[in-house]
Amino acid sequence: MRRVQLRLGRVLFAVTLFGGAACYDSRWGEAKRAQQRAAVATKPADITPSSSSSAPDAQKRTLRIRMRPNNRYLAQTIDAPKQIADLVEDANRVLGPTFDAEVEVDRVQPWSNEADDPDAALAALNSDDPGADVDVVVGMIGALPRQTDSLHELGVSTLLGKHLVVRAASRFEERDAIEQRFSELSEDDRARIASQRKRHRVLAVFLHEIGHTFGAIHEVDIESLMHPSYDPKMTGFDGRSIALMRVAIGNADPVAVAREQLEILRTAVQAGWVEVERNQEIARLEAMLPRAAATNTAAGLAPPSSPAPPPELRGDDAARFQRASDLFQGGAVAAAYAAAKPLFGAYPDVAAVQSLRCQLATVRWLDAAALKAECTPSVRLLVGADGGANAAR
Repeated sequence: MRRVQLRLGRVLFAVTLFGGAACYDSRWGEAKRAQQRAAVATKPADITPSSSSSAPDAQKRTLRIRMRPNNRYLAQTIDAPKQIADLVEDANRVLGPTFDAEVEVDRVQPWSNEADDPDAALAALNSDDPGADVDVVVGMIGALPRQTDSLHELGVSTLLGKHLVVRAASRFEERDAIEQRFSELSEDDRARIASQRKRHRVLAVFLHEIGHTFGAIHEVDIESLMHPSYDPKMTGFDGRSIALMRVAIGNADPVAVAREQLEILRTAVQAGWVEVERNQEIARLEAMLPRAAATNTAAGLAPPSSPAPPPELRGDDAARFQRASDLFQGGAVAAAYAAAKPLFGAYPDVAAVQSLRCQLATVRWLDAAALKAECTPSVRLLVGADGGANAAR
């Protein structure tokens, strides 16, 4: 009887001791289930390809890219070679079926520049690595020391160019926030949440900047990769961006690209682009076309003859100027530039020569610094001729 009493006493003690714990266990279980539901709800969307409209046997284009991580990126990125390889693999899963294009890494080459500002890094990358032998050069810099969803702060690129810069994947304080919000989940579960969010964000930023290099502009749909702010709901490229990018991928003729993209931007119905940027890009592309040729082509007229060489040119230089002008009017920008280039340094004070230089620079899609350098002589001569009347316009 005493043993029964002792046992009963122990049972009552256990009930008393763990009764509160049992109640706590119930709350803990509910808290864990709530966090599991929250983890599912906050999981980023899958970034998926849009089906290609090309024929099944269409030849896949290869986009050769060079990755240029700087020291800050390498210091903040665990196993950087694997992270870069994963990024390229993820990008190819989207680009391949959508554009019949595959990214191929030319090489991963450390970059000595330590610029922390994306715009400054982009300018330096253009100067340090012109990328003549590849399609795209990717500068990789350190993470921003604060959280942001502004894609311009996470990456930047040259519109219709071949240079882009992206930040390291590290996101300060995010891991701490995940630890606090999902404290009832296992360490493996929390690590998986962090990994999913990081991988989605890194891919979205990279593809967003790739989109810009092939002429895509910002869109209003938050699920589009071309939305100006990062969102975990981003799922892929919209048809608007795909149409613009298809024109540029694999097309080495900048004038032809400008004409075709202009047609898309002007005629698209219910486009969904950020309207201000759409109008700006239309104006920019129009400026890239040889003006006389573009005007007459639109009017159905034969292109006019090129302007006569200025009288200041000596010897064969007049014929060189004429040949370059004719090539430019015909849309052969690269050949026109090659023909005219020797004139630029030889005739720094001849307005017609420097005007041709500036026009060619505009349609060659140079970055802002290079474009300014090419056009400064023409502006100087124009201002001088007008007595400064146009200086503030």
